[in-house]
Amino acid sequence: MKHGLPTITARNMALFGMAGELPPIVISDLFDVHRNTATQWAVLAQDSWAGHLAALNGKAAGKYE
Repeated sequence: MKHGLPTITARNMALFGMAGELPPIVISDLFDVHRNTATQWAVLAQDSWAGHLAALNGKAAGKYE
């Protein structure tokens, strides 16, 4: 815990970060994570900001109507 992060938290964050870069099946095989978990991580770690921007746009539209 040199930088204040527990080891398990740092490991999980590293795995989650890789989930956006590697196919779920590779994450599952390499790191012994269940394939459903790897798939969920991949969905959550997607690089698209479309959902976030749409939500912001919806809030702004509601604000001015």
